[in-house]
Amino acid sequence: MLALVIGAGPANSNETDQFLLPSDRPFIDIGRCISGTHYSVLERVVDRLNDQIRAAQGIDNPIRRRARLDALHSPRRLANLVREEFGPGFFETLGVESSLRSDLASRALPGDGYLAFKRSDWIYELAHLPVDPRNIPLLVPSSTILVYGHYLGTDKLGHFHDLGHYYFIDYLDKTGAGKSDGDAIAEIVRDYSRGIISESALVGMVSTGVESNADLVANYMGFKFYQNLTEPVTLEGREAPPLLVIVGEYWRLNTHVRPDADFLEPYFSDHWNEALNPNSYAMILRGAIEGKLAARAEEVLGFYCAGEGRPRERDYFLSLAEDLSTYYGEDYGHIGGPGDLTGIGACFPQPDAAPGADAGRGAAGTDDQPEP
Repeated sequence: MLALVIGAGPANSNETDQFLLPSDRPFIDIGRCISGTHYSVLERVVDRLNDQIRAAQGIDNPIRRRARLDALHSPRRLANLVREEFGPGFFETLGVESSLRSDLASRALPGDGYLAFKRSDWIYELAHLPVDPRNIPLLVPSSTILVYGHYLGTDKLGHFHDLGHYYFIDYLDKTGAGKSDGDAIAEIVRDYSRGIISESALVGMVSTGVESNADLVANYMGFKFYQNLTEPVTLEGREAPPLLVIVGEYWRLNTHVRPDADFLEPYFSDHWNEALNPNSYAMILRGAIEGKLAARAEEVLGFYCAGEGRPRERDYFLSLAEDLSTYYGEDYGHIGGPGDLTGIGACFPQPDAAPGADAGRGAAGTDDQPEP
């Protein structure tokens, strides 16, 4: 099984815990740092491409010169160069973890708060049976970070750059073969949510027993990022202009892409949070997670309700999970229906079910729930 997971290419088997978060100190929001890092990457890629374009201008044969310039203007080439800057998803996650715990990060982002947080007694501690090989990937948990007001795991950045790139290259292949944009995107979303390399198979259920909807959102937003390099895309229901443009023969950063600008902010939302946009779990794992949430309900609700000011109401979290099952109406491959998902709703007393009925789990259940 491990050989299959390792050989899956884009598989990123880290898991994260947005349920058991600290209340002793706040998180430091690293959103502007994320945008700044992407600015640096885009600047380097633009400089590299423009050097190659400058050299291509010297090709004497006009047909060869035009072919070379067209290749250097290709969205595929641009996306590949941006992708190379971040490395494989698993190793990118390790790099982010190391960077956020460095002295440099502490000096650059001062404050009495958490840049990254994880704990040994997390939600997945001893959740699988001891003999289950899916315990192995869980030995390397991902920290929680705060990005533009939203809590997410560091593993999501790997999904964003790595799986998002797979989506985009498949999209170019499918549209290049004559498929419409809508059909191409629908096929990609289906394949990566329910195909061999997907949350339902190698990337999720097989490797860890977790089907993460937040991972699927990060994949989908990564696809939008690569598309947005050269095209406008819809983010949070509004059109976002392309990040790069061609002026004459040369690439340029668009006017809104600046080192001190929050140009990546629209990419992040509560969709990335595994407590708010809950997962579907393998059967034994689901029982263990639900038991931990019930036992530590005050800790979870203290963070999200008392700390963040969200309503202390089960229906609120059920409704939020339903809202997050699409990205502002766009299908990102959400997995699980009523009764399949385990979220913050499991922290509230569960309604009694009639014999043979589905009582509903965590973030999903019947429509007429009693007041907690």
